[in-house]
Amino acid sequence: MRKIGEAMDDFFRRLKNDGYKPDDITPALHSVEKIVHLEQLRRYILTCTDCPLCERAASRVPGTGRTRTPLMIVGEGPGEDEEAWGLPLVGISGSLLTLILNKANVKREDIYFTNVVKCRVSDEKGKNRTPKREETLECAKFLKTELELIRPQVVIALGKVAQQFFFPEQKTMNPYRGNVFDYHGIKVVPTWHPAYVLRQRGDELTKAKREVWHDIKIALKCLVNS
Repeated sequence: MRKIGEAMDDFFRRLKNDGYKPDDITPALHSVEKIVHLEQLRRYILTCTDCPLCERAASRVPGTGRTRTPLMIVGEGPGEDEEAWGLPLVGISGSLLTLILNKANVKREDIYFTNVVKCRVSDEKGKNRTPKREETLECAKFLKTELELIRPQVVIALGKVAQQFFFPEQKTMNPYRGNVFDYHGIKVVPTWHPAYVLRQRGDELTKAKREVWHDIKIALKCLVNS
């Protein structure tokens, strides 16, 4: 199998020789190349055995969504439903997130969704648990590639695991959530993970809902101003 870059160079020459303009060829081939790279990444993730997390995981969960989008949402890792269905943020947390996005007039299908960790992380009893910092390091290469290929203008980072992928020095959420930070030219807005909101009750639930709504509106305002 030839390398993607070599194939694109060949396609460019053949299309140019057939009379097509380079200014039309180049963006078309960029789109094709991105799709191919993302598909190769997806296949790699689905069979990945690069770290011990795969030993307990039933399956892997690659990112999904619109590949030409200014907005990416990054969670921490798949839960039980995501592992079973093979898609990120489609369980109860993802459903709450989708509800919030709908309220903000943002369609889920217009966004790229992914996680820092592509395998479900569970404890000895099979319950979801938060991945440790050292457990995210191997998987981080996949998210870095997704960011390079999607090139979003804005990322909403859900929870501390996603926040610390971008900014390891930020040890807690409270001082940073709802603020805009720069990550290699990408604007990143940390906010509470929907799972955190779902665990709250009473006044704390009201507060968490209000804060997430505020943070998402900040992220969407960044899109308008980009």
